[in-house]
Amino acid sequence: MADLDLLQFWGKTPRPELPVERFHPAIFHMLDVACVAEALARDGPPRAREALAHAWRGANIEALLKWLPFLVAIHDLGKISAVFQGQDEAQRHRLERAGVRFDNRQVELYHAQVSALWLHDRLTAIEPGIAHELLWIIRDAMGGHHGRFAEAAMSDIRKRLHHAERAEPRWKDWRNEAYRLLRNLLAPRDVPLAAIGAPAALRPATVALTGLIVWCDWIGSNERDFPLTPAMRVEDYLNLSRQRARDALTTHHLTHRRAAPGYAGFQKLFPATAPRPLQALIDILADDALAEPLLAVIEAPTGEGKTEAALALARRIAARRGIDEIFFALPTMATGNQMFSRLETFYRNLYGADGGVRLIHGQAIVVEEDLRRQVALHADADRYDAGGRSADALLEWFVGPKRAMLAPFGVGTVDQVELAGLNVRHYPLRLFGLAGKVVIIDEVHAYDAYMSVIIEHTLTWLATLGCSVILLSATLPRARHRALARAFLSGLGGGQATDPAQDAPYPVLAIYRRAASEQREFNVFRPEQRFTLRVRRLGTPEEEAHRLVELVRGGGAVARICNRVDDAQAIYRALGALDAAGARVLLHARFPLHERQGRERRIGDLLGKTSQRAPDQPIIVVGTQVLEQSLDYDVDVMISDFAPIDLLLQRAGRLHRHSRSRPERHREPALEVALPHDEQGNPDWRRWRAIYEPYILWRTLAALRDGMAGDERLVTLPRDYRTLIEAVYGDAPLSGPYAGAIAAAEQAYRKTINLQTARARNPLAPDAMSRAPIVEDGGRAFIEDETGEAASWQLAKTRLGDQVTLVPVYAIDGELSLDAGGTFRVPTDAPPTLEQMKDLIAYAVPVSDRAVIAAYRDERRVRALRWPWSAIPAPLRGLHPLPLDPRTHSATLNGRRLRLDNELGLVIEQADAATEDGWFEEDV
Repeated sequence: MADLDLLQFWGKTPRPELPVERFHPAIFHMLDVACVAEALARDGPPRAREALAHAWRGANIEALLKWLPFLVAIHDLGKISAVFQGQDEAQRHRLERAGVRFDNRQVELYHAQVSALWLHDRLTAIEPGIAHELLWIIRDAMGGHHGRFAEAAMSDIRKRLHHAERAEPRWKDWRNEAYRLLRNLLAPRDVPLAAIGAPAALRPATVALTGLIVWCDWIGSNERDFPLTPAMRVEDYLNLSRQRARDALTTHHLTHRRAAPGYAGFQKLFPATAPRPLQALIDILADDALAEPLLAVIEAPTGEGKTEAALALARRIAARRGIDEIFFALPTMATGNQMFSRLETFYRNLYGADGGVRLIHGQAIVVEEDLRRQVALHADADRYDAGGRSADALLEWFVGPKRAMLAPFGVGTVDQVELAGLNVRHYPLRLFGLAGKVVIIDEVHAYDAYMSVIIEHTLTWLATLGCSVILLSATLPRARHRALARAFLSGLGGGQATDPAQDAPYPVLAIYRRAASEQREFNVFRPEQRFTLRVRRLGTPEEEAHRLVELVRGGGAVARICNRVDDAQAIYRALGALDAAGARVLLHARFPLHERQGRERRIGDLLGKTSQRAPDQPIIVVGTQVLEQSLDYDVDVMISDFAPIDLLLQRAGRLHRHSRSRPERHREPALEVALPHDEQGNPDWRRWRAIYEPYILWRTLAALRDGMAGDERLVTLPRDYRTLIEAVYGDAPLSGPYAGAIAAAEQAYRKTINLQTARARNPLAPDAMSRAPIVEDGGRAFIEDETGEAASWQLAKTRLGDQVTLVPVYAIDGELSLDAGGTFRVPTDAPPTLEQMKDLIAYAVPVSDRAVIAAYRDERRVRALRWPWSAIPAPLRGLHPLPLDPRTHSATLNGRRLRLDNELGLVIEQADAATEDGWFEEDV
């Protein structure tokens, strides 16, 4: 068949206003994507080439790179099929007029599956001598380039394709002809395909090739860069496509421009401050130890400069390996936003406009532009915008959480790393986006058993793809430290981690490589921290409010951390009834996003490192766990609801954190811990058991009382870190009072851990270390992506617990308004603009009340609980409207009354009465 006949098959259809003949041929699209691969391999970021080479180690990398454009091109061979060509009615009629026959029966089959089947059946015959492993990789990568690997077995796909193409026997010949044409145009003449051989790691090689194909396909599918081109000589179009690919990489700033990374010492990297002991340690690590992928675990108290040490270590690794790309993962969006500002400043100082950082989490579209603007206000204009290029323009291509993972410098929530290890749509792209980078995960002690299973699985995958990983923690239980190290080492093919349980020092920098490991102890920078820890009975909201006012009478700053939002709201409401001077701030997760950001800034102004508060200024901050890890502030006294020991120590890190004058009565730091009791005077965890495991609370109480005189004890850090943590998370048996309650709690705890572990394993991506193809027997049922739209058993979650994100709105004159006065309106008869979507997201509030969630999960829910548009824009798919009465600012759902209060945030109460002791799931 002549070339012209193959060019009758469409790959991209024209816009409706254009004639049907102005389609983009499938062959041209395959050439476009091949040329993008060719351009990326030549001019793109070095990480892409190095990541591919590492994943394919053991194979002939030189041969692979020569064959790469052709291998990428054949990803869409399946478009030369009845199932694809017949899905557009106008194009089908055009082909029928040209003599192509179609069967009228509907067959459920993706063109990517047709590509996989053709390669499975034909490749070994056409390319003699290729290894079975190479065939499996190519087949599965082509079948998975739209985000999901072939779910059906090849035999089933074969049957479906046969039924679809019974009316036209020439489809096989046309696919064969397309393969030969692309081979003649793109394949090397001097190296057979079989010369590539087989990589040592089958599944990482498949993931890397799949991720690269997806990246190239997304670029090559952009009509602005590759406009529809009617049939012309294929050789002429190949030259045109190559030029378009080069132009596309330039347009989207995907060509590599940054200078080779170097490292001249910590002081040069951070000239504003002298290196602390941990930071100085980075400079003396052996250079050869950084030449291969490694896991570094930094355990140190707050205030030791772990973040700067991690960035310095990442920079040393970059200088040694020639790849400077990183991803910084944090536990919450709030901590991610803070780190974004620090990283944006850091990389702008290094690279000017080429150092732009991408923020990656569910609300990034709202906050990133504002955060970047704030950084620019405090930056050297020449460094920030070298050459007049804006950060938004430089990073435009990397919009969206999946594309953003490919950006050279990224920061976001740990969920984005977890999603690379879950069997969600496009997980190979996420893994390829991280491959070869330095991945930093902060607050790694803060993750439960469910998340820990996912993180360990992902660490193994990252190790196979050439990543170095840096884990940061105030302190880890030894068992967790050991499990994380073993997971990473298994991905390197190394042995077991050196057991840190015997003599692990604290603080410590531990480094694990395939053939060796080391643990480095260092002195702390911050003087030995001593504080008095007092345990007292939890009072009523009014009693707790009186205690706060008393503590700041005459001056001083106190923080009150509650485990539940409704408790924080109740205490703050009680404060309002007291006639007390001074500043007060309430902060929790159930404020609209824009309001929460304003309150975070207010706390920074009052209590941050650069604040100038006077000793006689009274300040009270009330909040939830967001005060535990989201903000850099310090107080004179901390009062906390009882919590697991690691979280109490984390909260204590905000005591006397910064150097300043303090009231005489608060010269010595103190942590008060409020312990709930039942009617008999025994510790009572019922109100908090949905948040913290009672068994861990029992062990925390036992560990604290072991050193108490009366109701208080002196805690000395860092000396007591390891002792207290291991007393709670170790296996030593407990004795003393409450033995029966503790035994029952332990049994429930073990059951919970087993259930969490089992639930976490279910949605994991395939095992990275298996020698079997990544698709076995047709693969697994595919897990839906993180938007949660398919809320069924297939939903893969990065965290346990359930929540729904609501946007409080008012119905005014047939439109949605974000305020009762109708100032900020969104039309209901047309999809919102990008700016309107940003406004909606800025008002979003997460809610984890079970009854409220059930109201939104009900398929029969009223129309007011659904967005009014027929097609929901992607940024809003995880959000839902909360329709409020403009007079009361409230709504009643499923027995709950939800009320938006200017001072308290979103208040959730029983619909019949605002009871203080109505227990139901709450946000923190």
